[in-house]
Amino acid sequence: MKNAIGVSLVLAVCMATPAVSQADATTFRVRADGKSRVTFVSDAPLETMTGTSSKVTGSVSVDLADITATKGSFKVPVVSLRTDNDLRDEHLQGDGWLDAKKNPTIHFEITEVVLGKKESGELKKNKDAKVQVKGNFTAHGVKKPVTANGTVNWSGDSLHIKAKFTIVLEDHLISVPSIVRLKVANEIAVSVDLRAVAK
Repeated sequence: MKNAIGVSLVLAVCMATPAVSQADATTFRVRADGKSRVTFVSDAPLETMTGTSSKVTGSVSVDLADITATKGSFKVPVVSLRTDNDLRDEHLQGDGWLDAKKNPTIHFEITEVVLGKKESGELKKNKDAKVQVKGNFTAHGVKKPVTANGTVNWSGDSLHIKAKFTIVLEDHLISVPSIVRLKVANEIAVSVDLRAVAK
C-alpha cells in the first residue's frame, strides 16, 4: 500500500512538472497598431531605397527566467510595405518581385535564442538583454535561415524587441532585372522594432 502511494505521488509530480514549466512562459502579442515597425534598406550604387511597414503582427512566448526557450513568429503583409513612391510600391508588390497575390505575407519564425557572453538567462525588468536570434525568414514563398542580433527589454506587461539582419534577394528567388541592378541591391538590410503586450 505504501509503495502504491509512493508511486502515485511520483507520477503526480512528473505529470505536474510540464504544466508548471508551461505556466512559467508568458505570451506577448504584437498588434498592427502602428507601435511596431519593420524597415528594410537597399543600398545600391546609384540609389538607396528605404521601405517600412507598421502592420506587423505576431506573438512571442517567453520564459522570463530562461529566455533561451523563447518561441514566436511574426508576419508582415506585403501590401503594407511603403517606400514613399507609389509606382515603386506597385512594382515591389507585383509578380516580378514579392508577388503579393501568391505570397501575401513575409514571415519570421524564431527557432533559437542565444545570449550574449555576459548575459544571464533571466530577463530582468527594464534592462536590455543582448541576444542573437536564429530563425526562418520567408519571403516570396521561400524560407531561409537567418541570424539577427538585437536586444530585448521587459517592462512588466510588455516587451520591446529590436533586431537587425540581412537577407539576399536571390536566396528567395527574386531576381533583380539588369536594367535596375545599379538601383536595387541584392543584399537587403532589415531592422525590426517591435512592441509586444502580455496576452
